[in-house]
Amino acid sequence: MIRVANKFDIPRLREMLLNYQSAGVLRGLKITNEQTGLKILSTIIAGGGIGLVSEKNGIVTGMLLSVCVPFLWDNNQLIMSEIAYWVEPEYRNTTAGYRLLKKYTEMCEDLRDSGRIVNYTVSRMEGQDLDYSRFGFKPIEQTWSI
Repeated sequence: MIRVANKFDIPRLREMLLNYQSAGVLRGLKITNEQTGLKILSTIIAGGGIGLVSEKNGIVTGMLLSVCVPFLWDNNQLIMSEIAYWVEPEYRNTTAGYRLLKKYTEMCEDLRDSGRIVNYTVSRMEGQDLDYSRFGFKPIEQTWSI
């Protein structure tokens, strides 16, 4: 089941954010303290983005988190920017990831159709072989880090 995250999910979401961070390939980037993760999650759950969770037998197995931010080149327009897309390793090879992304695109389309956002994005981390084009996404850039 895919559902919108709520305040009761915050402890589990924070745990998954730490798992997401630990699996990342970017050196030096981390959740700096307890308050950083809580602030991000509180902002999203309060309506500043989209927070989705996948659930199986009452256990939260994955998440897709995004924030609504001003478009860099025109701050009068807003975009939805995915910041963390994660399914716990033991729940991969299921449909959880697909269903999270499908719900995210549906919600973003509704926001775009209503004029609340002008666009939305999703990122692919190095080492992932996800094909976002089947959801209609087109690559717009690659970000490199040392």
